[in-house]
Amino acid sequence: MWNDAIMPQLKTSKNLPETALSLLGFFVALFSAGIGIGGGTIFVSTFISVFKFDFKRAAATSLAAIIPITFAGAVSHLFIFSNPPSGKYFLVFIPMCILGTIIGSKFIHKWNNQWLKWIFAVFLLIASLRILKFADFPFLMFSSLNEISWTHEAIFIMAFGIITGIIATWLGIGCGLLIVPFFVIVMDFNMHQAICLSLTTMFFLTTSATLMHHKLANLNLKVFKALFLPSLAGAVTGSAISGLLPGFYLKQAFGIILMMIAFTYLLQPTFKAIKIRKKKRESLYKEI
Repeated sequence: MWNDAIMPQLKTSKNLPETALSLLGFFVALFSAGIGIGGGTIFVSTFISVFKFDFKRAAATSLAAIIPITFAGAVSHLFIFSNPPSGKYFLVFIPMCILGTIIGSKFIHKWNNQWLKWIFAVFLLIASLRILKFADFPFLMFSSLNEISWTHEAIFIMAFGIITGIIATWLGIGCGLLIVPFFVIVMDFNMHQAICLSLTTMFFLTTSATLMHHKLANLNLKVFKALFLPSLAGAVTGSAISGLLPGFYLKQAFGIILMMIAFTYLLQPTFKAIKIRKKKRESLYKEI
């Protein structure tokens, strides 16, 4: 059922890949929908390290897997909470994110993903410190825009939307890790409003980015089908749990998760260098 082209180094039984993917989809969705992210960072790293996908295939499959998570999460949050964000934010932000995915797909082969990951990690680290109130940075990105006119606010949101769409296409993530901090810190949303907007935006964003990757022949439909139903079930469960938790605890949990992911991205080059050195030493010992 799973041929060598899909999982070339997997040496277990034929049923295990489907079981492993189902469990992965459920638990990532359970966790992600609860705090308003798509789970792309977990999907991409797992597809590469465990299932041996190349980066482009991992990114495309990750984006496809996020679609059911964000759909179920967004619908659940819209029904659970009585105070969703104003519709004007959806109308301004979502189209710009979709535009960003189109732009990102045009230049996906020309960008060094390592630099993008590093910039992304720095942003996550700063955002996590601000959310957890460890530090207060005097940057525009962390200043409330509530007191300026809607016209200027809309321009700022549109620019952020385009950047978000580009990053989502390049890294294979839903960008909830960017969207939630932006609307909590900059736009002064409460945590539940930010989660609702994030999940709704990511549904359209990841659908658009998935279609772009499908045109580039990066998407693995078999893996997507195996992930779809478990991810849907996990997202509904995660959203229900999120509705029972106060916004303060969600905010603290989100800040800690941001910090952990940021350090993971920042330390990846170091871990990679250590592995390379270890392999070189082992090869030298064998020669001796």
